[in-house]
Amino acid sequence: MKSTHYLPLAAFLSVSFSIYADEVLLKNGDKISGTILSKSGSVLEMKTPYAEKIVIKWDAIDTLSSDIPMNVTLKDKQELTGLAGSSQNNSMTLKSNGVYDTQPIPLTEVAEINKKFFSGSANFGGGLSGGNTERQNYHADANALVRGRDDKVALGGQYNYGDSTDNPNTPESRNILNARNWQLYGTYSHYFTPKWYGYAHGLFTNDRLQDIRLRSAFGVGAGYQFFESEDLNLSLEAGPDYVNLDFYDFPFDCSRVGNCGNGPLQDRSGIAGRWAFNYDQFIWNRAVQLFHTHEGLIADDLFIRSRTGFRVPIWNGIQFTNEIQVDYLSKPAPGKENVDTRYLFSIGYGW
Repeated sequence: MKSTHYLPLAAFLSVSFSIYADEVLLKNGDKISGTILSKSGSVLEMKTPYAEKIVIKWDAIDTLSSDIPMNVTLKDKQELTGLAGSSQNNSMTLKSNGVYDTQPIPLTEVAEINKKFFSGSANFGGGLSGGNTERQNYHADANALVRGRDDKVALGGQYNYGDSTDNPNTPESRNILNARNWQLYGTYSHYFTPKWYGYAHGLFTNDRLQDIRLRSAFGVGAGYQFFESEDLNLSLEAGPDYVNLDFYDFPFDCSRVGNCGNGPLQDRSGIAGRWAFNYDQFIWNRAVQLFHTHEGLIADDLFIRSRTGFRVPIWNGIQFTNEIQVDYLSKPAPGKENVDTRYLFSIGYGW
């Protein structure tokens, strides 16, 4: 008997939510109430009272309505703001300033809803071990993307460090540096059409074990955006670069290894051709995101850096990343290998 006192309240809350919530009507007749978050690519994201976030295929939706204004971007880049209203024949309307309804807008013409103009992520990984040999390894990376109507700015970088100590706490103890390198990059792009764009970019890298004090590359070029959405991104770039490769004067730890006679190392600079390939894609209903990027510079030597792996969204922006990084230099410093490979596991936050 005691629980019956809560029935009117529960019914009132249920009715109130159905009155004030956004609604999505599917082609099969089902109706979903909640809060529309965004639409990008082929899916709509929605928050409901029974799930933090659900993903609905856009081509499964017949119409929708909202109780708060939405920012809608059409495929012709026209941007509209207003309350969404349901309509017939797989379309919707927008009520500007709460007064005027637009003509029905076919859902097939809607490119994005509540488009993200700023996104990025920050990740950290590492490992520690002790005993007869002590090891520590750290990795950190971050990136940010600002997207306007016709412009895009991408910034990012990473840092890797690792060392080990043999026979710790003994007179024979010796610390060995295993990794110390960093990379920074930035690219500005301007879109002349929905697919074609021009870009200007800069790349800076350092690797002590490769004896590279600073590799700097600056250039301009053209790019083609095959796909661009939260679900799938694919682009290709090419253009000329000016590259300067500044080596440390002497090889790393040369006094111990006994190869100081290889120095001083000769710097290199000149004009190079550049290409870049960028790909990422969500699969399995956005449960996993695959990615692959690589960038190449070719002149008297060839430099390629690539990143391949996957991300798993865990909860509220927290994500797990597993990736393989490969750096290749056809003419390294004397005594150095051509290829450096890193296997990384990290936890981070994406927004």
